[in-house]
Amino acid sequence: MKLFSKNYYRICGDGLNPFLVQNPDTGAMDEFKNEERMEYVHQLGTYIMEKYQLHKPPIFYTIYKDDPENNKYLEEDDLLLDVISSKLDDRIPIWWQSSEINPERIYQLRVDRYERTGYDIKQLGRKKTFIAGIGLLGAELAMDCAILGIREQTLLDYGNVDWFNIYRQPLYSVESVFKSKVDAARERLEAMGGVKINTLKMVIPSLITLPEEKNEAKKVIATLDEEISKVDVVITALDTFSARMVIQTIALARKKLLINTAAGLVGGTIQIVRDLTVDPCLACGIFHDRSQDGGACTLASFGTPKIIAGFVMDTLIDLLFNKDVSFNYFKYDHFTKNINKDKFGKAKDCEFCGKGGIIAEYEKNNADGLISWLYDSF
Repeated sequence: MKLFSKNYYRICGDGLNPFLVQNPDTGAMDEFKNEERMEYVHQLGTYIMEKYQLHKPPIFYTIYKDDPENNKYLEEDDLLLDVISSKLDDRIPIWWQSSEINPERIYQLRVDRYERTGYDIKQLGRKKTFIAGIGLLGAELAMDCAILGIREQTLLDYGNVDWFNIYRQPLYSVESVFKSKVDAARERLEAMGGVKINTLKMVIPSLITLPEEKNEAKKVIATLDEEISKVDVVITALDTFSARMVIQTIALARKKLLINTAAGLVGGTIQIVRDLTVDPCLACGIFHDRSQDGGACTLASFGTPKIIAGFVMDTLIDLLFNKDVSFNYFKYDHFTKNINKDKFGKAKDCEFCGKGGIIAEYEKNNADGLISWLYDSF
């Protein structure tokens, strides 16, 4: 089977033995003789894709004489003549694998460089994250979690992808427009290999998005509770303050690490709650009313979501591995480019995290205080 014109490949020289190309997952094997040899690895990749009807390019690797203990992954512009000459011996094939057949191989390649720089990828892979809001900031965070090797994420968002999203939110492309954000994100992230995405397309009860019936709000909160209880880390990237209060109530009542994130015109912030006896919750010392339920994340500067997301990920790794993190608040000022870290204390008699407050009540499986705050306050 020849898929290339004479102008597309060249004979790599006489005297070399035929070489084998094999897929270890399926056993598929191709033998190439001298007159069939192509010049570059990318030409071999095109051949394999066409023959086996793959939609995604294969990964090639073999074993070299100068490093017989490790696989050598081939670059697309490597000369096949050099590869064949460098192989351990003629019996060693050039192996190929595809994410369509073996997504685990793609995962291993993705995390390889991080693992070599000291990250405990196996332990990270066992962690589960919940991200509420996958817009400008949440999309960065979801992508970063997958890149770093976190294998399972639950993503919550009620929105659909529009034409503005695809230029500012890295999870989405032209093909994503009009799809729900959670479905488009799942397609993109699971295609990366080794990632499982659970999706929740729902509206979080908030001061501006309340169901008419309290029982409907309770049902949504019960669903959120069920999903949050399964994870290790809860991250909020929401526009509305009261929606964050709902998520933080559940997360902190269920003893989850909570990271609140925000990005806007003036910069971005991160607030961490590890130990509710020490760290303030998001409501501590804040006067809140319905006027606060408006966000401007979509108007953030270009660099802000990337800076905030990157700092979240580096800090999250430290927290997951019980390293010392001396702050619980981080602020980036877009205009001055200043970065400030602080460790704030709890407010006295906080309505949410104070003694007998809404979170303590919810911890006893009583959501009445939270429902009352949503429906009857202000």
